[in-house]
Amino acid sequence: MFGLPAFTTMVIIGVPALWVIYIAVFLWLSRGWKREDAKE
Repeated sequence: MFGLPAFTTMVIIGVPALWVIYIAVFLWLSRGWKREDAKE
């Protein structure tokens, strides 16, 4: 991609992809959380 080495291309694409997956998993796991669970 743009003459970059394969490793660099993998890092440029892979890190944001892993971040998006991480956010998606967190949102999926936290979808059932209720505000009442917080101790205030």
